Amino acid sequence: PAPRPPAHKAAEKTTRVRTVLNEKQLHTLRTCYAANPRPDALMKEQLVEMTGLSPRVIRVWFQNKRCKDKKKSILMKQLQQQQHSDKTSLQGLTGTPLVAGSPIRHESAVQGTAVEVQTYQPPWKALSEFALQSDLEQPAAFQQLVSFSESGSLGTSSGSDVTSLSSQLPDTPNSMVPSPAET
Repeated sequence: PAPRPPAHKAAEKTTRVRTVLNEKQLHTLRTCYAANPRPDALMKEQLVEMTGLSPRVIRVWFQNKRCKDKKKSILMKQLQQQQHSDKTSLQGLTGTPLVAGSPIRHESAVQGTAVEVQTYQPPWKALSEFALQSDLEQPAAFQQLVSFSESGSLGTSSGSDVTSLSSQLPDTPNSMVPSPAET
């Protein structure tokens, strides 16, 4: 026989319409699959009647579902093996453990005198608190602070200037301003 032209082959091919399943059909197929992933001929006939789908569509759906589940189980096994291998590779490492052990007392090793710890408040905090007070509360002290900063001695002030300023400000403890010996 003579070879057929390619145009004739294209005419023989039939294009298949993609089947779209509704929620009820999907629910029925999934329920049946959960009970038995490989239904027999009788079950397939009942599914044809219940869903209104062709036997071919039902057969292909079950094939595809089994294939998808197999791929998922293989992927999960690979992930578990990878996690297990990661854990075993970390167990082989040596070094200092990061978990703290029981506390050990070294009474004779450390001997010293007790030191009283006092809180330190930086000078800028005292000034910012002062600035937040209203002018009505501290008018004279505020004017002194303004004149002190305008004279330019704030940038070139020594520790004694700051100490004298803090002694002039009411309600400002001297402990907030470092003494000249501390600076």
